[in-house]
Amino acid sequence: MMRMAEVKQVSKNFGARQNLVRALNNISFKIERGEFVGVMGPSGAGKTTLLNVMSTIDQPTMGRIYLAGQEITTLPERDLAEFRRNNIGFIFQDFNLLPALSVRENLVMILSMLRLPADQVEQRLAYFSERLNLAELMSRYPNELSMGQKQRVAAARALMTRPQIVFADEPTGSLDSKSATELLQYLATINLEDETTIMMVTHDAFTASYCNRIIFIKDGALYAEVVRSGSRRQFFHQIIDMQAAIGGGNLSDFKNRL
Repeated sequence: MMRMAEVKQVSKNFGARQNLVRALNNISFKIERGEFVGVMGPSGAGKTTLLNVMSTIDQPTMGRIYLAGQEITTLPERDLAEFRRNNIGFIFQDFNLLPALSVRENLVMILSMLRLPADQVEQRLAYFSERLNLAELMSRYPNELSMGQKQRVAAARALMTRPQIVFADEPTGSLDSKSATELLQYLATINLEDETTIMMVTHDAFTASYCNRIIFIKDGALYAEVVRSGSRRQFFHQIIDMQAAIGGGNLSDFKNRL
């Protein structure tokens, strides 16, 4: 199996001297091609910082990061921008759709940067609009969409470039339970059938249960990993147990806090 991502002894500091904060602390792990990996941990554990340095939004203070066999921590900005455009997809909690453009235009715009032939653009548009059930929304504008519809459009936009890896930051955080479940089912299907590698930051055990493996971090360091081996229900309870442990309490205490 091809290694899609590798994080080697990565640290990330903010501030200086007396105000120095270490958000990531010498963390290392690997993600194989086709995995659906979740990142979880307490508030302030460094989850979003980790996603940012892996997805090229930010730079680590120390350590090395490899994506699709390329060390991204040494790339100059121009090469990094090209690598990002060709290899990485992003799904954010706040959608980041352009309000003046229709759904179709929001999706096509991302492909214009790749300079694809018109027939390939239409093929991808048709494929992902069917995959994420967007066909009836193509002429609408973002302010005419529900939260769940907006996130499905954002997911399609991230996938339209056929990236090597998709980074998702709390993609269900703004959604109701029905919309969240629909989005997660779409992502799980795309991961399984298209072998799209996904790394998703989440605080929610239900959302995380759609992953194949969960990386738990605490105080910026790797705390534990949980790998799915049975049903999603069993995996969900494994995640709950680990959340209770990482929070410093037992399972009954954790459930009482919900």
